[in-house]
Amino acid sequence: MLRNYNGILYPTVFDKSQNVNTLSNDGSATPPFTFKLQKNILYKGKVSVVNSYFSYTFIVPKDILYNYGIGRISYYAQNGTEDGAGYYEKIIIGGTDNSAPLDTKGPDVSLYLNDDKFVFGGITDETPDLFAKIKDDNGVNTVGNGIGHDITAVLDANTENSIVLNDYYQADLNSYKSGTIRYPYSAISEGQHSLTLKVWDVYNNSSQTYTEFVVAKSADMALS
Repeated sequence: MLRNYNGILYPTVFDKSQNVNTLSNDGSATPPFTFKLQKNILYKGKVSVVNSYFSYTFIVPKDILYNYGIGRISYYAQNGTEDGAGYYEKIIIGGTDNSAPLDTKGPDVSLYLNDDKFVFGGITDETPDLFAKIKDDNGVNTVGNGIGHDITAVLDANTENSIVLNDYYQADLNSYKSGTIRYPYSAISEGQHSLTLKVWDVYNNSSQTYTEFVVAKSADMALS
């Protein structure tokens, strides 16, 4: 153990493993089989490490698997010169807290293109980043375990090709109550476009926001 490590730690808390079946895409050449996979993220944080000590808090989402079982915490730490990794697999996850306070309000969501200086109807190039700032008193749902509770982005009202952004959410430093999303788009056609973002909190309350932007490939067109 490093006694005087200072830096940033990125903890990721996983729900229990689930049985997953292969698709047997090659037919009889690869018969289907079942394996265990631990992929549903309950919390992905960003916390300070001071002299090798750290702590963090989060609220467990409603969308966990309610049977009791072993979860997993994965750690990655870095400070620009040294990095480290580890895990912990003796955490029990399951059940529900009947005394938890009520929450009926969805997250506060601010949606931009590239950065928070973007304004509704602004101009970008053909490879803009979706950028969003999110706040919620109880935290954002990124589990991906409840049907319809994913963080999703829809470009030009094309709901059949919505993009799931659970893995792109990053909590702010030392807080489970706020965070950001950054997702890179590519090869968007010139002209006017719309973008819708839907976000759920850990109590399964949702918020949806909308913006419009114009893609211009050349500086002359952007000026026009």
